[in-house]
Amino acid sequence: MSKPTIVEVARLAGVSNSTVSRCINTPEKVERKTLARVRKVIEETGFRPNLLAQSFRRGRTDIVLVVIHNVGSSIFSDIIDGIRSVLGDRYSVILMESRSEKQGHSRFIDLLVARQVVGVILLCSSPPFSRRLVELDNFPRLPVVVGLEPISEDLASLPTVHIDNYQAAHDATRYLLDSGHNDIVFVSGERGSLITQDRERGFVDAMTQAGITGVPDRLVHSELSIQGGVGAAHRLLADKTRPTALFCANDDIALGIMSVAPRFGLRVPDDLSVMGFDDSPYAATANPPLSTVAQPAREIGERTARRLLRAMDTPDEPGEWTEILPHRLVIRQSTAPRLG
Repeated sequence: MSKPTIVEVARLAGVSNSTVSRCINTPEKVERKTLARVRKVIEETGFRPNLLAQSFRRGRTDIVLVVIHNVGSSIFSDIIDGIRSVLGDRYSVILMESRSEKQGHSRFIDLLVARQVVGVILLCSSPPFSRRLVELDNFPRLPVVVGLEPISEDLASLPTVHIDNYQAAHDATRYLLDSGHNDIVFVSGERGSLITQDRERGFVDAMTQAGITGVPDRLVHSELSIQGGVGAAHRLLADKTRPTALFCANDDIALGIMSVAPRFGLRVPDDLSVMGFDDSPYAATANPPLSTVAQPAREIGERTARRLLRAMDTPDEPGEWTEILPHRLVIRQSTAPRLG
């Protein structure tokens, strides 16, 4: 069944095309009975205006909504720079935290997207707005691209740009094992977090393949923040049977752990090796500089923005649904071979 057009709505409502346009864009200028009649036809036919085309006709700068998990997380600065470098002056970018959703907030975002936003980039596992925005009838009119993070199953049909998180965690764990560390703990995000589930699997499989027993007990959950790392450090480092190496689900956790280690009389990396994930801007300037898994953050932003532009400009054009970018290990001074 073909999509209804503004011409069809005008014919069924018995008005001109321009009247339908006014009902959508400036309803306050339309007589009440006419507005009610047009709205009834729009509802019955399922018509949705082409927001992008309208915006270009009005000469208005349009909005791309970028949803991130935590605006304070350091990796997002390079990703946002990459997004803005591609979108340029053509679109305005507004940021929103997915974790800040409150009752009533979702309805506000639904309204914002329906009236102004022409595209969405999700840099988080779950959006802070209704799933109906990406249902089959709406998705072609509101392009959504996922960057950086794994996505929930109900949004698995969306195009994505990210690294292979499983393989990256596997490689980092293998590096620590090859450095003589058998007693490794993975400090992950909150239990059940989509953000870290692939990294957990990579760690578990690498440890299991190395013949390490009791691997599930080597998973510790915390917030994906410096404060989460501080809390995990107090739980892990006070015990005399503490691990010799910690692999952290992101750099913020690792930085929090390294800030606490001296309180327990531990030197990094002599007494404790610490491995991060992301290669955030602060990793290289930490004391000592942090070994980590590098994500191509700016490239993720650029590629995600290009995918969104393509989806907005040519919505029917087929393309690769998933784009996997390369990761790499960056070995600095926070890790060292195990002594003894």
